[in-house]
Amino acid sequence: MTTGAPVVPSKPKTSGLAIASLILGIVGGCSLGVLSIVGLVLGIVAAKKIKASGGAMGGRGMAVAGIVLSIVTLILGLVLAALGWYGITGACDMANSASSANNVKQLCSATMQYATSHRQKLPPADTWPEVFQQQVGLSPQVMADPADEKGGRAYAMNAALAGGTLVAPDPGRTVLFFECRPGAPACGGQDLLPEKPRHANLYVIGFLDGHVESVPPENIRGLIWEPKPGL
Repeated sequence: MTTGAPVVPSKPKTSGLAIASLILGIVGGCSLGVLSIVGLVLGIVAAKKIKASGGAMGGRGMAVAGIVLSIVTLILGLVLAALGWYGITGACDMANSASSANNVKQLCSATMQYATSHRQKLPPADTWPEVFQQQVGLSPQVMADPADEKGGRAYAMNAALAGGTLVAPDPGRTVLFFECRPGAPACGGQDLLPEKPRHANLYVIGFLDGHVESVPPENIRGLIWEPKPGL
């Protein structure tokens, strides 16, 4: 009696989905997690098909590795995307803050020009926007917030300086112009400030001596809003 050669069981075919999942899991970080999502789905599908094949299909380890790598690179991609978005918005905010400070600087300069022609008197607090446009030639764009597409006036003059002069005991701490809420009057006090600063959590303030500062909310009360009599 002769016996035939022993039957060697064929090696299970590796799942193509498992291979694709592993590859996408590896390169997913380069796409900020976009390919990782595809790799995760393919890995899960591959694992289910391999289990249901009853051993006819291999590659379960690859599928599991693809799932794990896809999750890791997906999280990494989301973190990188968030950091990138924060960097972009932060840069835009810094640019707008600098532009707003430049606007207030021009308002202070316009005040100096007006005072030079009016015996050191300050412009009328309630009509300074019109006065600056008509007598100083200031563009309305200077009075708008750089981040506001509507372009409305974004600054107010300290009403306590109405009818005063450039002379003050401490002009470097005396508020002249400041950011205000949308639709606020052209003049007033610190109650016209926006509830939250518009740029980098700092209020842009122009002072009577012509300089401009970005002031944190907790320091606002320490500024001079109501100069002593004799201004």
